[in-house]
Amino acid sequence: MPENINIKSDEIVWIARGQAVVEARQPINNDCKVLSASATAVTTPSEVFAGEARYVGKTTFDCMVLVDGAVQCVTAVAEFSDKITSPQITAGTAVTLIPEVINVEATIENGTLKAVAVVDTAAVAVVDNEYACIAQPDDGIYAEKRTVSYSTACADVSEIVYVTDSVGAPKITDVLFSASRAIVTGAEATDGEIKVSGAVYTFAAVKADDGTISSTRIVTPFVKSIAAPVHDGDTAFAYAHITDSSASLTTDGRIEVAATVRLNATALTSATAEVVTDVFCADNEILSTEQTLRCITVEPLTTIIDTVDGQVPIEADRLAADNVLCVTGTFCTLTSAKIENERVNVEGLVGGDIIYYNAEKNAVDALAFRLPFAMPLTNHTDATQVTAIATVTDVNVKVRRESVFDIKAEVAFTLMLSSSSECECIASVEKGEELARPDASVIIHIAKAGETLWQAAKALCCSPERVQQQNSATAPYSGGEKLINFCNK
Repeated sequence: MPENINIKSDEIVWIARGQAVVEARQPINNDCKVLSASATAVTTPSEVFAGEARYVGKTTFDCMVLVDGAVQCVTAVAEFSDKITSPQITAGTAVTLIPEVINVEATIENGTLKAVAVVDTAAVAVVDNEYACIAQPDDGIYAEKRTVSYSTACADVSEIVYVTDSVGAPKITDVLFSASRAIVTGAEATDGEIKVSGAVYTFAAVKADDGTISSTRIVTPFVKSIAAPVHDGDTAFAYAHITDSSASLTTDGRIEVAATVRLNATALTSATAEVVTDVFCADNEILSTEQTLRCITVEPLTTIIDTVDGQVPIEADRLAADNVLCVTGTFCTLTSAKIENERVNVEGLVGGDIIYYNAEKNAVDALAFRLPFAMPLTNHTDATQVTAIATVTDVNVKVRRESVFDIKAEVAFTLMLSSSSECECIASVEKGEELARPDASVIIHIAKAGETLWQAAKALCCSPERVQQQNSATAPYSGGEKLINFCNK
C-alpha cells in the first residue's frame, strides 16, 4: 500500500462583511446646534449556522451641541442585531467580529436629537484546508516530489483585559465625553501562552474653569498573556476591540480612565511536507487522481505608525477660525491595502470634526474634515497578501490664515502578511494493466536544456537510478545530451 500524508493548510480569512444602519433618538433643547457627532460600536456573535453568523451590537453616540453659546455633550445608546452570510461560515466556526463605524450623522428635529450611524462589521475566521496526499507510492512506481511549506492553526483564544489610567487635569471642571480605541503592537507565541502587547488611546473632550473646551489624549500601554496550546516559533496574531470605556474627573483634579478590551488571538504553526507531484511506471499503466494543494505561510504581526496630513479650507460663508478648541469623532477607513514592489500600499480616508473659536463673534463653530490618502508604508516584505486595520492614534490641527486648517493625523496600521502558493499533487495512485514491453533493445532520448533527471527517466521509461547508471551526463542537462536506456528483454 502507498504511504499517505495528511496536510492541514489553514489561513486567517476576512470571510465576509455586513453593514447595519443604527439610529438613536434623544430629547434635547430645540434651540441648539449640532457641532459634531461620533459613535463607537460593539458587536458580539450570538449564533453561528452553516452559511451565516448572527450577532448583536450596541452603538454609543456622543454629540457635541451648542446651547446658548456653551458646548455640551449629549449621549444616546442604541442596540441592534444583524447577520453576516458567507459559504465559508460553517456550523461551529469560531468567528471574530471587528466592527467599524464608517459614517455618523446627527440632526435636531422637533426637540429630539436624531443620530444615525453605519456600522460595518467584518467576520474573521480560520478557514481549514485539509488534503490527503501520497507520500510514497508502491514499489515500481516512480515519483517526483516537491517540498511544500504551510501553516496550521493551533490556537484560537480570547481574553478580556481591564485597563485603567489617570493624568493630572489642573483647572478642568468637567469631562464632556470620551472615546477609547485599542491597537495591538505585538503578539508572540511562547510555550503555553500568547503574549499580546498594545495600547489603549483615550480621547477626552474637557471643559476648563473658564468655560472653554479642549481635548486631551491619554495613552495606556498593556501586556496580556493568554493561555493557549502554542510553542516557541509559532506565529501569533491578535485583534483588540474596546467593549466599554469611561473617563471621569476625580476629586483631586485628575482625569481617570477605564477601558475593557476584548482580545482575540490566533496562532499558527509552520510545517513542511514532501508531496508527490508526478508518477510513472515502466511496467504498468498508472491510475491516479490529482488535487490542487493551496499552501499558506504567514509572517509575524506588524504594526506601523505613519502620518496622514493635509489642509482643509473654511468656506467663505462660515466663521473664520482663531484657534482650535478640540477635535472629535476621528476615524480612518481603509479602502485598499495591497503589496507592490515589496511594499504595502494603503489607500483610505481620515476624518473627524474640528470645533473652533471665532474671536470677532465670540462664537464657537465646527467643521467636518475628510483627508483621502494613498501611500506606501515603511516596511519591506516578501509576502504576497496583506490584510490591514487602520486606527487613528492622534490628530493635531492648527489654524493657517484664519481660513485654512493644517491637519496631521497619526494612524496605526496593523498588518497581517501572508503568502500563498498552489501545487498540483497526487492524491491517490495504483497500478493498472501491464504495459507491452518495447521491441527495441535500446531507447535513446535527446535531452532538452534544463531537463531534470526525473524528466529523462520518464522519457526513457526507467527509474532515475537506471538513467544515472547507464549515462555519464548529469542533470540538470544543458541540452543535446544523448541519453540511453538499454532495455531488459
